[in-house]
Amino acid sequence: MATKEKWIFSQLDKDVDAIVLMNAVEPNVDGAFFYATGIPNGLFEYCAAIIEPRRLEVLASALEETSAREGGVKTTVFENDKHMEELMARRLKGCGTVGINASNLTVANLRTIKRAAKGARIIDVSKSLDKARVIKQPDEIEVIKRSCAIATKAGMDIPSFTRAGQLETGAAAELNFRMMKLGASAQSFVTAVSFGAKTAEPHYMPQQRKLKPGQLAMFDYGASYRRYASDITRTFVCGRPDSKQMEMYDTVLRAQEAAINAIHDGAHGKAVDKAARDIIDGSRFKGRFIHSTGHGLGISVHDPGSISSRRDMVLREGMVLTVEPGAYIVGYGGVRIEDDILVTKKGCKVLTPLTKEFISL
Repeated sequence: MATKEKWIFSQLDKDVDAIVLMNAVEPNVDGAFFYATGIPNGLFEYCAAIIEPRRLEVLASALEETSAREGGVKTTVFENDKHMEELMARRLKGCGTVGINASNLTVANLRTIKRAAKGARIIDVSKSLDKARVIKQPDEIEVIKRSCAIATKAGMDIPSFTRAGQLETGAAAELNFRMMKLGASAQSFVTAVSFGAKTAEPHYMPQQRKLKPGQLAMFDYGASYRRYASDITRTFVCGRPDSKQMEMYDTVLRAQEAAINAIHDGAHGKAVDKAARDIIDGSRFKGRFIHSTGHGLGISVHDPGSISSRRDMVLREGMVLTVEPGAYIVGYGGVRIEDDILVTKKGCKVLTPLTKEFISL
C-alpha cells in the first residue's frame, strides 16, 4: 500500500507544517496511522507517524522495525520513551503548526506531542483526516475488493455447516476458519452469529446457544485483508419459514434494493436512508428499523462516512459503504441484509455478490 501524505495534505482545510499520529496501547491504536502509512502488519503501540506534505516517517520501537521497513516506509527506531520524544522534537523543530487526530489521541500522548513540538500551535485535523479517508484511493479499492471476495466466498458455505443443533459460537468459529483459509488475516470484527430471538440484537456476540427448527439465524461477519475490512450480513431460517418471517425478509430485501438503487455520485445520504426506511415504515414493521442504513468501510469496519437520517452526507465516487437495513422485534427476532458497495458516477457496484435468497438451513 502506498503512503497517503500528498492526498491527506490536499484535503486539509487548515495550514499545518506537520501532522503527528501517535498510538497508545491496544485498543487505543489509531486507524489513521495505518491508513497514512499503508503498513499491513504489526501493532505499533507507542509508535508515531510524522507526516509532512511530501514526506512521511515512522518512529518505531525495535519490536515493530521489521513490519515498518517491510511496509516500505521511512523508519527510525527509538530505544525508549525518552529517545522517542527526542526524535519527535528534532523532526518537529521549526514547525509553527502541528496537526493531531484528537478523536483518537490519548491525553498522555497529547502531552508528549506538546513537549516535542514546543512553541508550535497544536490543532485538531481529525475532520480533514476523515475527509481524506472517506474517498478510497485505487490501491485501497483493490484491497477492499479482495477482502469482500474472501467474505463472499466464505459466506457461500454457511448453509453447508449450519444445521439445527449448531452452536452460535461453533458457527462463528467455522466461518472465521473458512475466511482465514481463503486468505484473510483475521475477521474484521467479532463474527456475530445469532439464533432465534437474539437476531433482534443488532450488535449481539455469539454464545452457547443452539439453533432450533423454526428459528431465524443471522450471520454478521467480515474478513480483514491487509488491514482492510469487509462487512456482510445474511439472515437464514432453520427449516421452513412461516408467513411472518417471509414477510419480514421480503420487506427488508426490498428496502435494501431501494437504497442501493438510490446510490450514485451526488446522492444525499438522507435520501438513500429514506428510500430504505420508507419501505419498512410502510409495512407492518414500522418503527422496527432502529439504526442507520449504512456506514463507511475501510481500514476500520466503521470508517468515516454514513448513510443516515441524522447526517446528510453527499455520496461521492470512490466511497465504499455498507447498505444494511433491518427490522427487529424484541423477543421474536430480526432480519438484516447487508452488502458493501462502491459509489460510482451513475450508481454503485456491489462488492459482495452473495445470494440474497431466503435460504432454509
